[in-house]
Amino acid sequence: MDGLRTAEQIQLLDLVDSLRAEGLSEFTALPQLIVCGDQSSGKSSLLEAISGVPFPRKDNLCTRFATEVILRRATGSEIRVSLVPGKSRSSADQGRLWQFRHEVTSLQDFVALFEQAKDAMGLLSVGANAFTEDILRVEISGPTQPQLTIVDLPGLIHSHNKHQTEHDVELVTNLVAKYMANPRSIILAVVSAKNDFPNQIVLKRAREVDPQGLRTLGVITKPDQLVSGSDGEKTFLSLARNEQVEFNLGWHVVRNLDSGDKDQDRDAIETQFLAESNFRSLSATNLGIAHLRQRLSVVLFEQIKAELPRLIEDIETGILSCRRGLEKLGPARVTLDDQKRFLVDLSGDFQSLCDAATKGDYEHEFFADQSLFDRRLSAMIANRGVEFEEEIRTEGARWKIVEGGSKKKNHPTRAEAVEEVRKLLKKSRGRELPGLPNPLLVGEVFREYSQPWEGLARQYIEDVWNTTQSFVEQALQHLTDATVSDALLRHVLDPIMDQRLTLAYAKLDELLAVHKEHPETRNHYFTDRYNALQRNQSEAKTTKVLEEAFKKNGDMGAHDIPHLLILLRKSTEADADLAAAESTFNAMEAFYKVAIKLFIDNVPNLVVRAIIASRLPTIFCPKSVFAMSPDLVKKIASEPEDKTLRRQEISDKLMALEAGNDLCKQYALRVTSG
Repeated sequence: MDGLRTAEQIQLLDLVDSLRAEGLSEFTALPQLIVCGDQSSGKSSLLEAISGVPFPRKDNLCTRFATEVILRRATGSEIRVSLVPGKSRSSADQGRLWQFRHEVTSLQDFVALFEQAKDAMGLLSVGANAFTEDILRVEISGPTQPQLTIVDLPGLIHSHNKHQTEHDVELVTNLVAKYMANPRSIILAVVSAKNDFPNQIVLKRAREVDPQGLRTLGVITKPDQLVSGSDGEKTFLSLARNEQVEFNLGWHVVRNLDSGDKDQDRDAIETQFLAESNFRSLSATNLGIAHLRQRLSVVLFEQIKAELPRLIEDIETGILSCRRGLEKLGPARVTLDDQKRFLVDLSGDFQSLCDAATKGDYEHEFFADQSLFDRRLSAMIANRGVEFEEEIRTEGARWKIVEGGSKKKNHPTRAEAVEEVRKLLKKSRGRELPGLPNPLLVGEVFREYSQPWEGLARQYIEDVWNTTQSFVEQALQHLTDATVSDALLRHVLDPIMDQRLTLAYAKLDELLAVHKEHPETRNHYFTDRYNALQRNQSEAKTTKVLEEAFKKNGDMGAHDIPHLLILLRKSTEADADLAAAESTFNAMEAFYKVAIKLFIDNVPNLVVRAIIASRLPTIFCPKSVFAMSPDLVKKIASEPEDKTLRRQEISDKLMALEAGNDLCKQYALRVTSG
């Protein structure tokens, strides 16, 4: 082994060993060797042979849970045993299991610790599951140990029985699958020569996760159980030659001690068997535990070397994720001052984000994702304003006047609209002289004509408010965690936003109230428009009379002028109410053109911008935090116990990742220096 340990190998293996010692294996997948096989395939014996430590083989004690064996080269010998609780454990159980840490002074004490570990994991209690997700970690140091990390997994179960339930079968299958699926794991697929290898499901599981066999090394155990010269032996010899099931890393054959071979020299028995059996025809490097240790060390080194760049990327990604998580959680908030400081900082960030959003300054990372366009508040509000203007212009009039004889619903001709006004005129008669409209009739017709305005404006305001509300929620979720953002919305921002909507509707009512009164304007456009409409109407009537006269009488001269005047006089002496209705409709239409421009400007400016958008940065700012009562500050910023634990978990993870990152950088410097 010493001959194989080049400076680079030692540094790289030490690096991953140090990363594991920093606890990095809890947060990211590290290159490792995993021992997989069916139950009773000889995995525990293999692990004992590799490490030199007597793992219990009787009753398969070590295969009821994953056993992580860390072999370290050191001048002195030492064995430390600890437990890593499964993620499904409660906080109390996790704390208790993390405290299970023992140093073994003699190999005789080592076996007894397995019973203690089982008891701590609850495997000895009545009705307990036969397996657990907890991990037994065994750290073995010594001058003859290879630099390896091996995970021994529970044996794969073919079917449940009275001792192993369906839940146990599923738990073991999922646990082994999780380890095997890790692309940085080298799979040691242990196959017992006592059973036909096609029936051993470990090979099927290995093929599922490693279909090309790039990271699987097959290990044949119990070759001494084969009859010399038999077909079974020939089949396993072919398997060992990589002819039956092909793996990129090939196969290896070992002969371990059985449970009845106590007090015998394991290596001597293996050497003798391999020298005398038909397996001697294989390459010597594929036989025996000594060569297996060498192969595993080289394989692990190559795997670490290949995976190191991606491992460093994962570590750096994890560091960024942890920092973002801690930023969202903010600093610890125990005292009232801590909580208030936290809210002041948060409100400052929120105010800056709102200010940028309302001004259309999208440089902040919050606006970077183009798929989240609704975060760009100014653009959203501006676009909705353009839509509102178009809606008012196209749908704001209750009667859609068309030229000609359209029979579509709500599409009367101008003559039909004037007839509706004449009916209103008759119902509205007051003290006016015959042929003159009631002066209040213009306002009544206008209110009828502009009836859709209110509904369109309310929908516009509601849409902008919903967009703004969504922005507020997204901004808070970006700046802090869900607990704080939910509390802020519930206790502070939702009530303010609801109040803003109420104020916006009240302002809209004010704007509409002006138009519900008698029309009044100083805008000359009204006079110009009204006169133009009257003139156009008069010219249209004159043109019609003249066209009919010329059509009937043919060529006409100066002597026909008196006759034409009589015709024109008759046309103007028609229905006085109709003339008044036409004048009223023209006045309403002229006023509508003035009023619609004013309304299209007032609603976006005096309602949407003034009440909803422009005031947004002030709804949660440092000044508002100082105005909060102590009880409100506590409701929003105090931390539940799980939040404190979460911060501690992220801090621990960040510490481990940063330590791992530093180790990787140090390794890079050592390699560069070398």
